[in-house]
Amino acid sequence: MLQKINTPFLMLVFSFFCSSAIAQDLHEGDIQPWKIGAEIFVNSTLFEPDFGDIGGGLYTTDDPGFDVNIAKGAFTPGNWLRFQPVGQLLFWNGTEWSAIVPNGERIEITDSLGNAISFRAGGVSDTPAVIGEVGSDGGLHEHLGKISIFDASNALGGSVGAYRIQLKLFESQANSDTSVSIATSPITIVFNRGLEHDKFELAVSAAADLNENSVFVAETGTLDIQQVKALGTYYKVKLRHIGDNKFELIEANEITGIK
Repeated sequence: MLQKINTPFLMLVFSFFCSSAIAQDLHEGDIQPWKIGAEIFVNSTLFEPDFGDIGGGLYTTDDPGFDVNIAKGAFTPGNWLRFQPVGQLLFWNGTEWSAIVPNGERIEITDSLGNAISFRAGGVSDTPAVIGEVGSDGGLHEHLGKISIFDASNALGGSVGAYRIQLKLFESQANSDTSVSIATSPITIVFNRGLEHDKFELAVSAAADLNENSVFVAETGTLDIQQVKALGTYYKVKLRHIGDNKFELIEANEITGIK
């Protein structure tokens, strides 16, 4: 049941957050995380950078950046903001998202320590990346050195299309891989590699549909599906990969209020 919210109070709170964000000068298009307790939230779970931007050329970009929204919730000074690659690299073939890439493409991100984090159709790097160190004000604004696409010959290059990766933010103490706070949902990044705007937006829309309905976490082998209809009832389900492209159901929760 929804509670009625006092409108003047809501407007006051909204005004406060808007003025704080403006004062902080958050960068549009950046991933803007904030932290409440041990949970990390973000301004969006879908971002649309372009390998053809002016700064990076045809095959390299430094977008999106990471810009902590300290007005909504600062991180711990001295800790590291990091990300863990999840899932696999997907390619938009003009009709659907597929784990088959045309020419052995991979996306590689160089983190703040110079580590190369790789996203391939066959999986992702196990090593978590370091985005940067949280400042004394609990904030951080960082663009990673290079986000590049390579082809099968290990040269910069990629077939025309859209490429989808996912990553999960977490916070750790310096020089530690142990999470002290974590985002509940993966962030999806869809890169444009030479597509016309309308064709790219079609790929982005399809990627958003993937986000809304299912998330596969390769490290744990679990598949979360947000909405499944069975015998006239809707469920949110969790499955475990058991090999040979088969899954077993490990959890199902009925969703009420859907007709």
